[in-house]
Order: sequence, then structure tokens, then C-alpha cells
Amino acid sequence: MKVKTISGAVSALLGTLAMAGAAHAGVIAGTGATPSSTQLGGTDAISFKVAEGQAGHALLVPYFTAQNGQMSVLHLVNTDLDNGKVVKVRFRGANNGDSLLSVHVLLSPGDVWTGAVTAGADGLAQLTTTDRSCTLPHLAQGVAQPFSTGRLDPAWTPEVMAANTREGAIEAIVMADVPQAAIYGPNGASQSALSVAIQQVKEVAPCSESVLNAALMQDTSSEAVAASRGLAAPSGQLSATWYVIDVPGSTTFSGAATAIQAINNTGLPARGNYMLFPPTDTAVSQPERYTADPLLVSAGLATRNKDAQGNTAFPTTAAVVLARYNDLPDLSTPVYLPATADSARATAGDLSRLLAVREFKNQYVLDDSISARTDWVVATPTKRYSVAKDYSQSDPSNQRVYSLVPPTGGGEQYFHSLNTQVRDGVCSRGGSWSFRMGSRDGSLTPESVISDAASQPESCGALSVLSFSDTRSAVSSSVARKTLQGTFSNGWAIFRMPDARGIPLIGTAFTKLSNPSATPGVAANYGLTFPHVVKAP
Repeated sequence: MKVKTISGAVSALLGTLAMAGAAHAGVIAGTGATPSSTQLGGTDAISFKVAEGQAGHALLVPYFTAQNGQMSVLHLVNTDLDNGKVVKVRFRGANNGDSLLSVHVLLSPGDVWTGAVTAGADGLAQLTTTDRSCTLPHLAQGVAQPFSTGRLDPAWTPEVMAANTREGAIEAIVMADVPQAAIYGPNGASQSALSVAIQQVKEVAPCSESVLNAALMQDTSSEAVAASRGLAAPSGQLSATWYVIDVPGSTTFSGAATAIQAINNTGLPARGNYMLFPPTDTAVSQPERYTADPLLVSAGLATRNKDAQGNTAFPTTAAVVLARYNDLPDLSTPVYLPATADSARATAGDLSRLLAVREFKNQYVLDDSISARTDWVVATPTKRYSVAKDYSQSDPSNQRVYSLVPPTGGGEQYFHSLNTQVRDGVCSRGGSWSFRMGSRDGSLTPESVISDAASQPESCGALSVLSFSDTRSAVSSSVARKTLQGTFSNGWAIFRMPDARGIPLIGTAFTKLSNPSATPGVAANYGLTFPHVVKAP
């Protein structure tokens, strides 16, 4: 097991301030030894860590697809047997990390929720569940909820828009706990109405609309009010798995989500800030307190130019996109810091530092005798908080909008004007990226520098699918695909980034094989997934 942490005197100090600081709408530092009807339970988190094979406060799924008849399925598991969870599940598009669909999922202690992404008859991706756990907005069993194109490039044709809903990444964030303990009511001896509403009775949760609305549909800046609704500061303990079923190709790929834990000064999972926002389209005042997203923050808090040291120029004159409660929380929402613009940028910077790598490598298979094909997914979950594409601008030189992540004094920037460029999305500029391949018998290609040509196969948008064949794709990617030319039939490859700080990324190799000798009734197609092997800065 590999564990990466960020800590230090600055994080500890800011974490202490988070516990003592004033509450802000939607983000509240909890107090009290344990949750009660008046207190959320003490926020004692001071930092993040990424731990493989564990549960966490936030979960990252590098890829979903509904292209070419495929179906992507997400399983959320509440491993906490004492508390329910209110979880924000958000699907983001591959091109720019734009929000396609988000939903509050309410899990009772020990509960599991499952949802599937497929393509509808109109070509739009859609989310369907037969699960009986509560959701808000309500997802009726077996009734598909289409993804939205409202945040996508309005210049795209309907067909291109639909295609861009069918590939992307998923994030799940625990916003609050729901204690099961009988600590509510006039005598402090009853379960909360919310706890009762999400608890299954004969495998069906009541999901009382009036109770869910009373607890979740109104924002609050008061700890006492949030606690009285049956909520508590989030303790994490959420895990997830995912799989992609290629229905026409009779192949399945699967994996586990990357878990992000909020930890205390001993490195153990801790309570973070309560950060529950109602799932509505109400506009958010001063959204920069809760997000570093450069398209959502107020005028002047994002810029059109930023160098590697964080020097900025050409500030925005208005928010590019109106921030709404449904946009929150995201991965930059302060978990252990007070809700300020600097804290949101620091949170995005801390998580970026945890995910940053100088190189990533994996295997690939192209053997013609088994019709082998390999795609590498390279996802950058925190890129959206540093840079995003502004669709309202027609000049590519003016389409990048930056946030200062990490904030001033926090070090060099992961994404800036000199290492990004705009093509379909915001891409990492090539030049000194290097790429090398090896065969299974030990042969190696020379290390080559990637050019800045339009076809360069590096990280673009929120994720890229790097395909080792220009004719065969393991996941049938269309909007995120870049082609690599495999020198050997089978082997391995390595990417190296030039910046000493690296680039924050996660990813997996997808390999599909077919057995030409399979007899009728015997499975002929096989899907394999391998997480990338990475080297930290």
C-alpha cells in the first residue's frame, strides 16, 4: 500500500484556524466532542492523504463512457456502521471538466448505492438506478435522468454536444454525516427524522420528501441549525468501485476509485468541515470562498495569463459562469480550512501536490493474433481548479482562464500560460515532454521529445485516452482520444514530464483481447485494467 500525505506547520496552523473560524454558508467547522442535536462534532482534520485500497472523504473515478453501446456503473459503499452519509456525486465531461450531472446520494449505515451511465435514444448520456437509497433530486427506479449540455460549448452541434456527455470522469464527496444515534428530539432520546428517512425498512428507505427537503434544501451558516437537522461533520469512510461493460463487445473493465482522506495531526482519518449545499440552481454569493474554479469565481479573481511563479495579468472583468449551489462542493471546497478564496486555492493546491507525478508508465498489448488493443486513460482531477477553457471567447489566445493554485507563497503553478495551450480543450504543451517504449524482450526505443504538433499525444482537457493504435480503441473513445504509435507489438511505455513539480494525474490502462479459437458457448473477449505506475516529484 502506498500513502502520500501533505502536512507541515502552515497546514496545521490553517487547520487550527478552520476549527476556530467563523462559519460560512454551506461550509461550517464543527465543534463538540461528538455530534449532538446542537453541535456537528469537532472538525479536527488538518490535511489530506491519498491511500490506495481505503475509504475516504472524496473518491475519484478516472473514466466513464457510454460510447458505442458501452455502460459505466458506479458502486458507492458506506463502510461506516454508525453514520449515514450525504454524498455529492458529480459527472464531469472529458473536454473541459464541465459538470454534466450531479446528485445528492443519501446512504444509511452500511448502505450501497449503484447507478449506471448509458446513452439514451437521443445520444445523450443518462443515469439510471434501480437502487432504493434516497437521492435528491429524486431518481425514480429505472427512470433515466439525462445529462445536461448547459455547461458545454454552445458552438458545438447537437451531435458533438451529445458525444461530449458520453465520456468523462466521476467525483464523489462526503458533505455531511447522518448520525444514527438517538440524540435528537425533545428528550434527546430519539433518532433524527433524517436518519429515519434514509434507513431501509425491508430494503426500502422511506425517503420522506418533506424530511429530505427540510434537511437538505435550505442553506445554513449556523452549526446549531445544521445539527438540529440530523447532520454532522463528515468523517469519510466512503469507498467506491466502477466497471465499464462493453455490451456489443462482451467485455468488462473494472477498478477501484482513488480515495482522498481528510486526516488529523496523527495521520488518521478525521472529521472535516460540514460542506452541504442544497442541490438547487440558486446563485452563490462570493463563490470563491468555496471553489477555486476559475470559471465560477467573482470578477478579478481569475486571470487570462499566469506564469510558472504565479505572477498574473489580465484579470477577468466578470464571472465567466454564474456559480450555483448545485456546483458545490467540489474538490477545492475547504475541508479543513476556513471558507476563504485563499483556502479554496490552498485546498486545490494541496490535493494537486498529492496527485502530482513526474512520470507514469504501464503496459500495452497490440498482438494481431488476439486482436489486442490498449488505451491509457490519463485523468487530471484537479486541473479544472487551475485552468479552464472559456467558451465565450473566440480567440484561442484568450480562452484560457487561470486560478492561482497553489496560492501566493505556495510554490510554482502546476498549470500556467507557458505549459498549456488551447486545442479542443486546454492541453499540456509538449516540447520537453518525453516518451519511450520498451518491448517484452528488453528492446527500448530512444527517448524522444514530444513535438507541439496538433496530434501530440499528451494530456488534454480533464482527461485523455491515449490509444496505442490509430484503428483500434479498447474503450471506443471518440472525444478524448489521442493516438500513440506502438513501436512493438507488446511491451510497455513511459511518459516523463519536464516540470520538477510534475502534473497531478491518475489513470489506468485498458486492454481488450479476443480469443479466435473460442468455441460456441465459451467466452471469447477479455478486458484487463492496470493502474499506471507513477513516480512522484
